[in-house]
Amino acid sequence: MMRIQSRLSNFMRIVLLGWLLLSIQSVQAGDWKTESLQVTDAEIPLQILPASTATRARMVWLPSEYGILSQERVLAEHLSEMGVESWMADFYEALFAAPTPSSLEQIPATWIKTLIDKSLEDGVPVWILAPNRAAKLALDGLVLRSQEGVTSTPGVILLNPNLYVQTPQPGEAAVYWSQVDAANLSVTVLQSELSPWRWRLTELAQHFANGGSDVFLQMLPKVRDRFYFRPDAMPIEQRAASHLAQTITRAMYLQLPYLSKARPLLNSAALEAKTEVQADKKSLDLQPYKGRQSLALSLFDLEGNQHDLKALQGKVVLVNFWASWCPPCVHEMPSMADLKRRYRDADFEILAVNLGEEAEAIDQFRAQHPVNFPILLDQDGIAVKEWRIFAYPSSYVVDKNGRIRYALFGATDWMQQDTLQKIGALLDEKR
Repeated sequence: MMRIQSRLSNFMRIVLLGWLLLSIQSVQAGDWKTESLQVTDAEIPLQILPASTATRARMVWLPSEYGILSQERVLAEHLSEMGVESWMADFYEALFAAPTPSSLEQIPATWIKTLIDKSLEDGVPVWILAPNRAAKLALDGLVLRSQEGVTSTPGVILLNPNLYVQTPQPGEAAVYWSQVDAANLSVTVLQSELSPWRWRLTELAQHFANGGSDVFLQMLPKVRDRFYFRPDAMPIEQRAASHLAQTITRAMYLQLPYLSKARPLLNSAALEAKTEVQADKKSLDLQPYKGRQSLALSLFDLEGNQHDLKALQGKVVLVNFWASWCPPCVHEMPSMADLKRRYRDADFEILAVNLGEEAEAIDQFRAQHPVNFPILLDQDGIAVKEWRIFAYPSSYVVDKNGRIRYALFGATDWMQQDTLQKIGALLDEKR
């Protein structure tokens, strides 16, 4: 069942309001202490920050592929002032490995299950907070508990979760981990607005609903993924990071009525399908396109002129999806302009589709970074969904007959020899 807004009784609202008023007292945060979490095959360091006030809740932080971050420890200190105790398990130290996506995949589900079981022993309300790829860790442990017949679960807060088996190649459909469809949880997804994943929120929520989960979705406006620990954080992202603890506690309040609900495993069939994982093939060269064809693209540019890809048949067209807040997108644009100049006398066009930004912001960008190709507006994400964009920038090269021949995600140098040869060969083709 998908719930975007909570329906709380008047009594529950009064209880939560009282908790909020007590929580905003300014209290000195306590000191971290270190314990050990013993599992059958490892001893895992467990850092605990007690609540500065009476403990009202416990937050179990699962480290993402970036490890335990200093910014997350600061967040935990803010939560401590609100009566929330924090637990941070250092799985990477137990693995004798540095935090990386491949190291994260080595963390056993039994470790997560043991940590969750221990956190629930004393009856304090518990939430799991899992950012980025750590969302998969959370589901691993929680689904394992469900498979063993446990029907009580903590609340779950996923911050910009990455639950794709791997980043889809341009034009391909996303494949989610089977645990997403199997999990029966109370889960909140906090998703940054300036991200291609924002357009997949409803899709993700439906996958969770397949297992019986109650799902809450919240968009974090005008910030990028990893906004709270990005070295290039914009002022608005810094402000959002300073209020992130309050955002998290509000998500906790909304979930309170659902924590007592028994949550048996309802969709075990989802786990029977084995997910084949292949190594991500990341290349900065144009790759042959294998996805759907005849994709629609009809958008207006900044001057109000409509551009329809069908009307450009007879030309080779580079369709580039970008945003001004995406540094790699900005980095590759000068070479795109050089490419347009190189083929200015040929049947060649570039359409740069902007992701959901206001025209005024794009105008300001264009004043600082002049381009010689039209910038199209996709403020409702219509083209992003149609063209299955999961990463920025993403680019497609369409031949004279309107067929997509090449694609890539990531920034590239459009003037490199291999790229020029491929585009030149398309220009030489007869219709």
